[in-house]
Amino acid sequence: MKPIKSRWLLGAMLVLLAACSKMDDTYKNFLNGGEIIYTGKVDSLKVFPGKNRVLLSWYLISDPKITKCRVYWNQRSDSTEVAVKRTGGTDTIRLLLDKLSENIYTFQVYTYDNAGHSSVREEVIGNAYGDAYVATLSNRPVRSAKYDAAKKETTIWWFGVNNQVQSVEVLYTNTAGVETKIVQVADSVPAGPRDPLEFRASLKLPNYQAGTSLRFRTAYKPVKIAIDTFYTAYETQAVQ
Repeated sequence: MKPIKSRWLLGAMLVLLAACSKMDDTYKNFLNGGEIIYTGKVDSLKVFPGKNRVLLSWYLISDPKITKCRVYWNQRSDSTEVAVKRTGGTDTIRLLLDKLSENIYTFQVYTYDNAGHSSVREEVIGNAYGDAYVATLSNRPVRSAKYDAAKKETTIWWFGVNNQVQSVEVLYTNTAGVETKIVQVADSVPAGPRDPLEFRASLKLPNYQAGTSLRFRTAYKPVKIAIDTFYTAYETQAVQ
């Protein structure tokens, strides 16, 4: 029984050695006679969405030999390069990519040195918004708009807003016959990142010209870190 076990162990060891030898040969071919050299990778890669564009930002912390960064997207069918001049410390790189179709993108970022060595990949997923997103937006609904002749002012009473609304812009004619703009912004920012900004339920328009209507539109950001603001079309509101 023991000779059989010994022969089995010897055979297993020979197979293992052969496998290791094959792996060594594979890595030798891959290394091509030398050690793989990587440049330092990017740190804290972020994407900020916009209208048919995005802003990418990242840090270069290590490796003073880095001379450029390359960004790929669209399954690597599109790319661009950023020349880098390292300082003595942490460098912040920002790259604006415009003329993007409305879509979700995966951005891959590599660093390079003058010898052509590259870093391992860092990637981030982000959106470029466009007309399809704008088509989903609606104005803040008006509960009522009433004119007070004694005060010569109109008060708009609103319904609520969703968590993407940033402001409401109102245009009206004042008592001097001049178009006036008032922008209603949030009164406070909620603690919860998914909660809507807190807006007053009403808005007063002073020195309002009696017998005229008003126009308004609503500003949105799809996410709080978006670099662009999106607007609805102006809507005309009659005043009682």
